[in-house]
Amino acid sequence: MSIMDEVKTSHGTQGQSGEIEKEIAKVDTINLEKSTLHIDDEAGDLAAQALASGPLDEAASKKVLRKIDLYILPFLCITYALQFIDKTSLGYSSVYGIFKDTKLVGQDYSWASSIFYFGYLIAEYPGVAIIQRFPVAKFLAVNIILWGGVLMTTAACHSFAGLATVRFFLGITEATISPGFVAITGIWWTRQEQAGRSALWISFLGVGSLFGGLIAFGIGHISGSLSPWKYIYLILGAVTIIWGTIFFFVVPDSPTQVKWLSQEERVIAVQRVIGNKTGTKSRTFVKAQVVEAVTDPKIIVLGLISFVNALASGGLSFGSLIIAGFGFSPIETTLMNMPLGAVQTVAQLSAGFLCTKIKGSRLIIASIAMVPPIIGTCLINQLHPTQKWGRLVGVWLLGSYPVGFMVILGLLSTNIAGSTKRSVASGWVFVCYCVGQISGPQFFKASQKPAYHSGIVAMLCGFVLNLVLNQVLRYLYVRENTKRDKMIEGKGEEELAELQMESNIKGFENTTDTQNVSGIDDRAISSYTNLTFR
Repeated sequence: MSIMDEVKTSHGTQGQSGEIEKEIAKVDTINLEKSTLHIDDEAGDLAAQALASGPLDEAASKKVLRKIDLYILPFLCITYALQFIDKTSLGYSSVYGIFKDTKLVGQDYSWASSIFYFGYLIAEYPGVAIIQRFPVAKFLAVNIILWGGVLMTTAACHSFAGLATVRFFLGITEATISPGFVAITGIWWTRQEQAGRSALWISFLGVGSLFGGLIAFGIGHISGSLSPWKYIYLILGAVTIIWGTIFFFVVPDSPTQVKWLSQEERVIAVQRVIGNKTGTKSRTFVKAQVVEAVTDPKIIVLGLISFVNALASGGLSFGSLIIAGFGFSPIETTLMNMPLGAVQTVAQLSAGFLCTKIKGSRLIIASIAMVPPIIGTCLINQLHPTQKWGRLVGVWLLGSYPVGFMVILGLLSTNIAGSTKRSVASGWVFVCYCVGQISGPQFFKASQKPAYHSGIVAMLCGFVLNLVLNQVLRYLYVRENTKRDKMIEGKGEEELAELQMESNIKGFENTTDTQNVSGIDDRAISSYTNLTFR
């Protein structure tokens, strides 16, 4: 039985009004068979019940939302913080003796930083494909456990070759976390909620930086038989393994498998996200969506933004070395790094709040967030070496740069419909991210330390290009919105309601944002408006 048949049956048995029957009949011509339109088998039954349930009860919806926030968000936030701490542990260890113990010379440190993203790059597309075909939460949990194990083995490294090998495999194990979190966010939260939730878990980059500094500061005082940098990897790796195990057993893969929701609440969980027009999850690979993804100029620009953002941030693995170059001791350097994490946290939470409250502001806010890093890089590069506190303020001003990447992740989850298209787009964005992260550290020449002039200039260029490309993408969205708004001009309320139902159902047909042009939002403008920056 098709979803539409189930909807009709439900409405028929409930004795709904002729108006509802008329709306259903209007879209009955659409073929909604799961086998032909790639509706997710797991979510199909819940989708049918959700579509047949009538208007969403606000009180019940808020209750379900509170449960989702309580059970899902903490795991995303803490995992993202752990990932950032583990990924940037090389920076902490750089001032605690890893250079001497692993015999790093010349550009070895730059390559040790970059090679992480070679592994990340290689694993990206296979990982995205696996996310589409297998339970996303379980797959991510396994990767968390594996990256914790790999991190612990870093303590056994005695050469650049060993360190590079471990960093490569660490990149492989961490590659699927961000795209996996984008998928999870799209499954559980409405489009209006996703910006705030994404901002929250992404803001834990700053929390990770802040607590990572505290952890490194504490570990730096350990007087044991091992070098301090080895304790960093052993302790962080063990914590990550424990956390991954908890993640495996607690975090559900979709609303169909939730133990902490009743059957009625599961239906509500699906009903809440119907308006996203992106479905919950489909494991069917659609070749036509691949073509659509690679030819969509908006997706291409998203990738370019990801590249320049990563190019600028790739040098932050040198953050500890830059601060140490101002004349601070290893312990002082660790402490001076912590305000950067605080700035990151405040900037991302503030940006997320504003994006949620001010419609159409995401790309504008992302551009504004590039201004402090532009000023910061100028301070670092132009102030005299004796003005270390002014240059240190410049480092702290870099903390707002992650807002740009936060917006990209939000656009991936809210603006791109079609499971395969979204997966390909995510893969493209994260490939560009990897290329930028690989390139960034190479501008930091060992011959230029401690000033690293080329690296600072590369960061400045990345921040400026990020600002410009944000506005290019905004123009593309405005143009598309205007075109689609004109498609429904002059339509009456009844016809708009019918289009809304049709669009909601199409969201569970695994249709793309380009194909699903019939929907509208609560302001009576086209579905693509809901799928863009507004």
